[in-house]
Order: sequence, then structure tokens, then C-alpha cells
Amino acid sequence: KDLREKCFAFLLQQLKVLTSDTLPLELTRMEQYGWGDANAICQESKSVLHGDMFGINPFYISKGDEVPEIGGFEFLAPTTCRNVLRLLRAMQVSKPILLEGSPGVGKTSLIMALGKYSGHKVVRINLSEQTDMMDLLGSDLPVESDEDMKFAWSDGILLQALKEGSWVLLDELNLAPQSVLEGLNAVLDHRAQVFIPELGCTFECPPTFRVFACQNPSSQGGGRKGLPKSFLNRFTKVYVDELVEDDYLFICRSLYPSIPSPLLSKLIALNRQLHDGTMLYRKFGHDGSPWEFNLRDVIRSCQFMQGA
Repeated sequence: KDLREKCFAFLLQQLKVLTSDTLPLELTRMEQYGWGDANAICQESKSVLHGDMFGINPFYISKGDEVPEIGGFEFLAPTTCRNVLRLLRAMQVSKPILLEGSPGVGKTSLIMALGKYSGHKVVRINLSEQTDMMDLLGSDLPVESDEDMKFAWSDGILLQALKEGSWVLLDELNLAPQSVLEGLNAVLDHRAQVFIPELGCTFECPPTFRVFACQNPSSQGGGRKGLPKSFLNRFTKVYVDELVEDDYLFICRSLYPSIPSPLLSKLIALNRQLHDGTMLYRKFGHDGSPWEFNLRDVIRSCQFMQGA
């Protein structure tokens, strides 16, 4: 993160030199587009609702037909705000979006919350090595009738979402088998359609239909593989920054106001110590590693304390 910000500052300085100080002043405001200080972005983004649009200035998306569900997610936590801003920026282009980041940074919850707040139905599909295209598009299934057992077509979860014009979230994309990746090509590329041989029909993707995908880095193992570059080129890639302790505290204070702030701070510090002890310094917990200690664990602890 620090290296990226230093590189961006250096590039801005070089542009000013090369253009003889004729660079527009607005260029220095590019830090508001996901590059700069998260706290500054958070302070300027007091509202994420704007009439029939939803977003954070200057990036907005149209609201969907569903009734927005407000609450349960903090868009204005510093790092989360910057992650949302990057996602909204990517959504200005009608292209599938791939979110990549470490486990627990909030990739899936970010998409789910964005859909709820903006009134879009989000259909989450968990991919694995056992996933088949029939699971996604559908197949002929036996149905009962008055006369005899018959077979009838049943839409898969992806085809059903496409017909409804919903958002689709493909979770753990780099766990999917090659056959599934190839089967998704027509949906992801310029054709934006899917052909069902059994029905002899082609279904076009409606304007409200969007595809999001999430994956953890392939270096973290767990059967994850590096996807072909030709396949990744179909996506706009968005890197999701890891949350820091200030983000944890901001989120927990908002979601669990009844828990004292000093107790939340101690809980977050303990979570960090467990992470450092098992993953960085490897002082303990060798068996069964790698371990994950992130916001999910902090929220579970808060739920336990609130219900006690």
C-alpha cells in the first residue's frame, strides 16, 4: 500500500515536470479515485445515496428495482470506502469485474452489500472443483405427472439470474474447473449471451445483468490455480485492500454500539496478535496452518458478547 502511494506520487511529479507545470490542477485530485488517503476520502463522502443513483462522488450507479436494504454494512470505514470507490469506478464500464484479495478482506460482503443498498438482487454462486455447467445453466430433470414420469427442463442458477437481470457473484473463481471457465466465455465476452442446445434457444444478457467474481490469490493454495490471461482479460480487475485496526474499530463501533470501545480495542488487538503469532512469526499453531484471523472472527466475538 505504501509503495503504491509513493509510486503514484512519483508519477504525478514526473508528469508535472514533463508538461512544464501545465498539468491541470484536477489531476492532483486523482487521490480521490482510490489512490490517496482513505481517511480524506471518508471525510468527503458523507453520503452514498443521491436521488435515483447510488455511489460515492464522483462514481454512481443506477438503483435497481428491488427495495434497498439499508444497514448492516459500513461503507464509510476508511479502507472500505476506498475499496467501494474502486469498485464503483470499475462499474462505470459494462464489463465483468474480478475482485482479488486476501481471505476476510470483505470481497463477497462488499458485492452483497452494494447490491442490497442499491436495490439490485445478487445471486451468489460458490464455485468449486465439483461445479459443472449443468449446475449453472440447467438440465432436464424428472418430474411427476398424472400419466408417467417425464423429463422437463429446469433452469440453472446462472440462467435464472440472467433471465431476471440480476447481479451474479461467482465466488472462488479460481477453484472452478476448466470446462466451467470455457462455458462462461460467451456470457463474459462481447457476445453477452448463452446458448442452450437442449432448448435450441439463445438468451441475451439484459442491461441490468452484471457479473462479479471473487478469488483469493493462487499463492495461498487450497487448490486455487492461476487463471489464463486470455480469460482474465475479460474482467476489470479490482484489488481489495486489507482492513487495518482502525477499520475494524470503526466497523465494530457502528455495528455494535452497546459494546464499550476499550473492550473492542482489546479484542481487535488480540485478533492481531493471534494473526501475527501464527502467520508472521509462526510461534505456535503449526499444525493445521495456514490460519486466518480477520474481521470475521472479530464480528463473531462481538455477536457472542452482545448475546451474552
